[in-house]
Amino acid sequence: MAEQSIGSTRTFVLAKGFTQVRSHAALIGEDDTYRLFAEVYADPDRPEARPREAYQAILSSMQPGWSLRLLQLFWPDPEPRLEFQKQAQSWKKPGADGLDILHQGLLLTVQGYPLPFVRRTIFEFVLPGDEGIAWWDGLGGLCAGFGLRVHCLDQAAIEGLTRWVLDPNLEYNHHQK
Repeated sequence: MAEQSIGSTRTFVLAKGFTQVRSHAALIGEDDTYRLFAEVYADPDRPEARPREAYQAILSSMQPGWSLRLLQLFWPDPEPRLEFQKQAQSWKKPGADGLDILHQGLLLTVQGYPLPFVRRTIFEFVLPGDEGIAWWDGLGGLCAGFGLRVHCLDQAAIEGLTRWVLDPNLEYNHHQK
């Protein structure tokens, strides 16, 4: 029995650029396939999210020979820290020197502390043609019934994703392009 490759990071990052497929940004793979990307996350308004059932429904709705890769990534999330930092900077200046030293120490600690990470679930879909784009466009509706939302990634988000896969350093650089 011949071994079949399921997917690899090499084919993900060795791309030939981008193209537009209807309203979606598509990464052109080294094999000239068009690859669409979307992030899947729990709907905050639906606490009863059922991702396992959603994944079963997604897989059973696919045609034989189609390729869908699920990526689970741990991504730096600066927002909670930045929000706390903004709030702490807006606090009234302490009247006592000791409290002011503690406040300044807190701000320095918050700035220097490593970022928290969030788990992100990304779908990579190798577009098989027109029937594939119709399926991709209906993915959001399919997942909504299970309490999940689907957000298709634009070119900038896909580029950020490839940088993260290539160089998942632990430092977040807000100005990295």
